Amino acid sequence: MSNAAFSTQPTQAGRRLRRLLLIVFAIAVAAVLIAPLTLTDQADSMGLPVLVNKSQVRILTIVAMFIVMAESWNLIGGLTGYAAFGNVAFFGLGAYTCAVLVDPHKANLPFPVALALCWIVPAVFAALIGLPLLRLRGHYFAIATLGTSVAVGEIVKNQEWLGGSTGLFPPIFHSADLLFLYLMVAAAGLTVLVNWFVLRSRFGYGLIAIRENEDAAAVLGVNTTAYKVAAFTLAAALTGVAGGIFAQWNSFISQDNVFPIDYNIQMILMAVIGGAGTLFGPVAGAIVLEFLIQSLAGHGTVAIYAQIALGVLLAVTVIFVPRGVVDFFGGSSKLSLRFFRRSLRETSV
Repeated sequence: MSNAAFSTQPTQAGRRLRRLLLIVFAIAVAAVLIAPLTLTDQADSMGLPVLVNKSQVRILTIVAMFIVMAESWNLIGGLTGYAAFGNVAFFGLGAYTCAVLVDPHKANLPFPVALALCWIVPAVFAALIGLPLLRLRGHYFAIATLGTSVAVGEIVKNQEWLGGSTGLFPPIFHSADLLFLYLMVAAAGLTVLVNWFVLRSRFGYGLIAIRENEDAAAVLGVNTTAYKVAAFTLAAALTGVAGGIFAQWNSFISQDNVFPIDYNIQMILMAVIGGAGTLFGPVAGAIVLEFLIQSLAGHGTVAIYAQIALGVLLAVTVIFVPRGVVDFFGGSSKLSLRFFRRSLRETSV
């Protein structure tokens, strides 16, 4: 059998497919940005048909939110190779920071100012805990981050000035669903852009070197501690922005809806299944999985089986397609459609 079947470089067909997927993705983004405008009064006065309803706008906002979280996790989990299981803590801290800043009885700042500042607390927190936690590796690091996330949620829940178990109620923005959709899409775009710059920077090369062999990276002169903490902090800041937008959009936050463990699971699933360490893998994973989750929500037993199926899908992906479906269909994975097709051709009688 030819060794070319095992090449990790994209084939010409794979590159064409990637370009096609990029075009499709660009068209989908344009549709997401344009279709909700048909809900405005101006569109109604012009007699334009309504292309989406408010429920669909909410789903699109949630999908964009998970793109932010999956792409942010990609910085520490995909590029650096440190499987963080507690990034939802940064989402919750960003949400509470924004809620406190806009609260009329606390900071009473305008929402734009609060949104511009909400990333600071999760970023500082990530830098502080990253110094000790990032000395751990493998499952020790995963368990430590998960435990930290749960602990932060419990601490927030027991702070009366943060609303305690009741939670906080940021001021309501009436008829502003489109505003928050576009804000979340903008945050998703910013997160993808940050990943793009990181992937093409010396910093990104250092993170990939750490993922492949941390000891060798240190020998080559990479300040592994600084690089890991920087990636962790950057992921926290971006995740915190999504939390800040969610807090104002949802008009109610508590431990239950901004520190849920299932958010941890979902963002990791999205990144791994789509392709951890790639640029658009987490985006593809977030879109497909969140639409699947939303479509099955409220279906009782079906939804339970769907959750089990997601776990099985993760296991299958990790074992058979470790670089995600983006590389699988693009032909740059050792285990790809290209590999199977060539194997069938070369072994057929």
